[in-house]
Amino acid sequence: MAVVTIGQGRLGGLQLDDHVVWRGIPYAQPPVGELRWRAPRPAPEWQGTWRATAFGPQSLQPEEIGIAPAPSSEDCLYLNVCAPAGPVPPGGWPVLFWVHGGGYRTGSGNQLSEGAAFARAGIVVVTINYRLGALGVAHLGGIFGPAEQDAGVGGLLDQIAALRWVRQNIGAFGGDPARITVYGVSAGGKSVGNLMASPLSRNTFHQAIISSGGDYLASPEQGTAVARRLLAELDLRDMRSLRAVPGEEILAAQERILTGLSAVWLWRPTPTPRVLPDRPTTLIHDGVAAGTRLMIGTNGNEAALFAAFLGEEATAPATDVLTEIFGDTRILDTYARTWGEDNAAVAAMGDERFGIPSQRLADAQARHAPVYRYRIDIAQPGMPHFLDGAHGMELAMVWRVPPQLAGAAPEPARERAAELVHQAWVDFVRTGVPSPDWPRYSADRPVFVFDEDSHVEMDPRRADRLAWGDVSWQPGTWFPVT
Repeated sequence: MAVVTIGQGRLGGLQLDDHVVWRGIPYAQPPVGELRWRAPRPAPEWQGTWRATAFGPQSLQPEEIGIAPAPSSEDCLYLNVCAPAGPVPPGGWPVLFWVHGGGYRTGSGNQLSEGAAFARAGIVVVTINYRLGALGVAHLGGIFGPAEQDAGVGGLLDQIAALRWVRQNIGAFGGDPARITVYGVSAGGKSVGNLMASPLSRNTFHQAIISSGGDYLASPEQGTAVARRLLAELDLRDMRSLRAVPGEEILAAQERILTGLSAVWLWRPTPTPRVLPDRPTTLIHDGVAAGTRLMIGTNGNEAALFAAFLGEEATAPATDVLTEIFGDTRILDTYARTWGEDNAAVAAMGDERFGIPSQRLADAQARHAPVYRYRIDIAQPGMPHFLDGAHGMELAMVWRVPPQLAGAAPEPARERAAELVHQAWVDFVRTGVPSPDWPRYSADRPVFVFDEDSHVEMDPRRADRLAWGDVSWQPGTWFPVT
């Protein structure tokens, strides 16, 4: 057993072939009972040695098709550490802090990888669980007043608490608390933008990687509308009752509200004066994250997976959303010219959710620190090529799991690109520069494109970008619940 001593006590982990793991470490008190919908409280100390050999439960969440069920609970505030085996270098190893995605509704820190490939590259990896869905983002402050404002940003407060824990304790695992890179994909990427903007996370990390992220919040009015729907579904009217009802009933009510709304993220954080006083891009533009180096990008066809699952049914909700946003067809007309009529709506929705918010956040931070932009146009080697550039397809390449699907024909060019993706992440965590061939983002808008012949493009898809630039639009402004 690999034993370390942290502020809470002794931890016993697992010594594996070339790395060491500690699983299921509590970083805060269970957010249950009177602590439901409140900011997380520090975890207590313990006597003896805590056996950190099994993952803690993930946040309460619906089961997803094709994903094996995992233990879930309101008692979910646990993290995992994966460290290199071997002597710790002077000053310690750099740290990668992973925030999982899942639309603020599903996911866990351990569903993808513990980080063995990064550990082999001399990086300590921390993966976390945080509150999801109504339990993590219900804007109850809009109904019950300022005393309940933290409910709408509970998941973000969990992430901040975990970062503070890492700053205080990562040295015991060989990590350098002065070299922490926060990384997230999808809702995790959007969470990283929120962390960059929040005054409460100041000085907890020094670099960020945002994949398929950017602004995507609920306004106070939107958050309040969804919270009222939740109360109506539960037939409850006061906080005492809301804190007493079983969490499983809250989960069931949240899912009933989502019926027929698969095209949108209904459950999103809501800005609050203490935690997130404005949209992240606005705050970042004004310099709140000055000095924080950023690598940010998206995949080339973010909505391809959505289209693959829904087929022709994908176009209708996408078209409806775009029409609701703009009241006319200007965006679709532009995308029809660049993507073709059949693909225009879904491609534009990918940019509405991820592409344009990411570009705007990059523009905002480039005023204050080095920024590196990328686009990934391929899927993991062995995957069907119609998923090239689809949402989340880069994850297996970044984490190097699995190296290739069983039975798939070798694809040397894609294998080289996949290794290049992983190495860019490693190099950025280590040095703050993903590659010497990758220019810093500037007014020329250079983007490093990962494909079978990786290269740099200047201001790619300019027409699509400009189509969004000539309208007064903010990410996530369309909302189906009033």
